[in-house]
Amino acid sequence: MLETVYKHLETLQKQASELPPPHQAILTKTLENLSVSLKEMAASRMFESATNKAAKLVELEKNNRLLERTVAQQVGQIRQLREQLEKQISQHRRDNQALTKSEAKVQAVLRNSPDLISILGSDGRVRYHSGALQRVLGYNPEERVGKFHGELIHPDDLLAWQAYFGKLLEYPGVARPIEYRKRHADGSWIYVESIGNSLVGDSSVQGIIINSREIGERKQAEIAVRESELHYRVMSQITSDFAYSFKGLPDGKFACEWVTEAFERSTGCVPEELESFGWWNSELVHSDDKEMLIKQLEGCTFSRTGANEYRIINQKGEVRWVRDCWQAVWDKTAERVVRLWGACQEITDRKQVELKLQLVNEVMIAQMASAPLAINCTSNNGSTLVWNRAAEQLFGWTAAEVLGQPLPNIPEGQKQDFYVLLKSAGNGKWQNGLQVPLLKKDGSSIDVWLWAAPVRDASGETLGSINIFSDLSERKRIQEERQKLAAMKDIEEPFWARYVSPPKTQTKKGGG
Repeated sequence: MLETVYKHLETLQKQASELPPPHQAILTKTLENLSVSLKEMAASRMFESATNKAAKLVELEKNNRLLERTVAQQVGQIRQLREQLEKQISQHRRDNQALTKSEAKVQAVLRNSPDLISILGSDGRVRYHSGALQRVLGYNPEERVGKFHGELIHPDDLLAWQAYFGKLLEYPGVARPIEYRKRHADGSWIYVESIGNSLVGDSSVQGIIINSREIGERKQAEIAVRESELHYRVMSQITSDFAYSFKGLPDGKFACEWVTEAFERSTGCVPEELESFGWWNSELVHSDDKEMLIKQLEGCTFSRTGANEYRIINQKGEVRWVRDCWQAVWDKTAERVVRLWGACQEITDRKQVELKLQLVNEVMIAQMASAPLAINCTSNNGSTLVWNRAAEQLFGWTAAEVLGQPLPNIPEGQKQDFYVLLKSAGNGKWQNGLQVPLLKKDGSSIDVWLWAAPVRDASGETLGSINIFSDLSERKRIQEERQKLAAMKDIEEPFWARYVSPPKTQTKKGGG
């Protein structure tokens, strides 16, 4: 029996070597105690006493069964411990794999992130740079480790960075962004925006994380915007033009949101003086133009643009003309105009010139209409623009029949040559007293003198030609009469009278 027990003990000792050290020590101690007990039992005098041998054997058998149960329990515990160990090892492998994948993802993010991530020590030295350092500043990340972060900062920005870094050391956590310039490997300066996160007290970091990104394009845009605003302010100060924005209210009125400062110079009023419905309903707008503007605004039923020219009366009582280009924004849901934008340009000088030109044109039209000679004007494409009353009397066609049409009084075979002549006059080759045959409405022919000159606009561009016609029939009739009288005189006088001059009589001085 003891041999069987010893075999079980040896089996247990072999299996105990596979257990974790803590469990192995416990089981080994138990087996050692059990072995000692067996040896004591074997050495006991009870085995030497024959009389007590049967009793000892019975007792030993009981102990053996107890030992077997104990060993079986220990074997079961060892099996459970082994299963738990295998589960723990499997979980540990899975955790290691997940950690490896997570680290690979983090490294991939750091390598491909456009932002530069740096870790600085409390002394300001770099402990880590992400791979973006090469893309942003052109440096190898490993070469910058151990260097001071402020070494590459522009001297004009260094004090601001030092103050920012000092606050990060004093106040843990995320700080506000800061902008500064850093020197690129090629010597140029790069604008960056950085956000610091102080984790000096975090045992896993023990430093300050700086997240930086390149903002060169944004800075250029900001500089361009500032320059544009400066240009706008300068232009707004020196120009008489002004812009405005009105917000449409549900009651149909408009509230002024803003107006440029040139408004005050043009009108003498400050924006706060505008009525809620806009200046077009105030005393600023000339009374003759106010109704037209309000009706046009009320007629807006969708987003559209428009332009008006009207008069305003400034605080000095002066009447000034403006050209108002506006855009109304129509809200389909609210079914109303919700905003009105516009820009006004003062055109008083231009209007005065236009009025003078209009007066001159009216005078010229009146003169042409009452002129005794036939006058017409033709455009570059040959259509008739002017046909006065003398032309109606001379050629027979009324103005209503001719205006907008090609000249009707040109003979069929001469149209091409005649229009070439008018075109040359439009190009600057004046025609003075050119004799041409033309047609009358009744089909008869009439010989006229033609004077042609170019018609130009204010910019000097040729618009067409003005043509003046004088009837030659009366002149020819007079010439014919003169020729007839001269012939009759030749008949009445002797032929020699044309060659012999009568003697001249001399008067005596002094009376004889």
